[in-house]
Amino acid sequence: MISLILRWSVRILIVVLVLAVGAITAFRLSASLRETAMRSDLAPSTGHLVLTNSGSLFIQEKGPADGVAVVLFHGTAAWSELWRRSIDALASAGFHVIALDLPPFGFSDRPGGYTRQQQAARVNDALIALHAAPAIIVGHSFGAGAATELAMRYPERARALVLVDAALGLTAAPSDPPALLAPKWIREVLVSLTVTNPMATRTLLASLIAKKERALPEYVEILQRPLTQQGSTAAIADWLYYFTGSDRNAESADRGNYARLKLPVAMLWGDQDEVTPLAQARDLLTLLPQASLTLLPALGHIPQIEDPDAFNGALLKAIEKL
Repeated sequence: MISLILRWSVRILIVVLVLAVGAITAFRLSASLRETAMRSDLAPSTGHLVLTNSGSLFIQEKGPADGVAVVLFHGTAAWSELWRRSIDALASAGFHVIALDLPPFGFSDRPGGYTRQQQAARVNDALIALHAAPAIIVGHSFGAGAATELAMRYPERARALVLVDAALGLTAAPSDPPALLAPKWIREVLVSLTVTNPMATRTLLASLIAKKERALPEYVEILQRPLTQQGSTAAIADWLYYFTGSDRNAESADRGNYARLKLPVAMLWGDQDEVTPLAQARDLLTLLPQASLTLLPALGHIPQIEDPDAFNGALLKAIEKL
């Protein structure tokens, strides 16, 4: 009897494993079947490509050409269009807005190599090509790392720095990417189950914000739009390896470098942020005593979509002070 139960248990386990492998394989195959579009079919006409030494960056510009430049860095899995309400508000206030797509997201080329140093170098190349004057650099979430790296490595590009719910990793011990993620096929499976899976977009977005009802269809569509480009899952799988480890060679990963950052700094932070909790902002203040901190009541990790009017008002006020 016991032997029979064991045999049936083994058979059931095998069936479950086969079904699980089949489901995972189906997700990866589905991603390949979805990702057939060309950039030219999807990218908004409001943007253009700027050539850098490592491929072209997709840029959206708005506002008077002679206005003070404001460069917007988006967060993980986002792209420049998620800043749309902020782009419009800043341009209406007379600023020359430069919103960019950090590869492999959005409509920039996907050359591989996604460290903060490499991202900062790309943006530096683009700002040189645009003949941009020293700009107010705004970095949100994971994009704040590249934004801060730009300000540290290329100080001539920045007149001020604004950090929005910044994910700088300064309170965590340095770590390497998990060995489990070394094979690219594993990373591709994970990406196809999450980032490029259209059934997961709204759930993932809602998990990042305090106002769950603001995971609106328009924002879901914005996030999903670039992901039907050819090779999206494979490209994001390359990026994932950088994302899961510490960027040890980044100047912005060294707490000691912040004391040498001489430009004005403002921080905007959702006081209900559970991704980069308020304690991280308080810690950053100890490294940047010259910085100001503005709390955004009842907002979470993506305040620019949770309450665009409140966020844009706080952003403009912070920039005016800078």
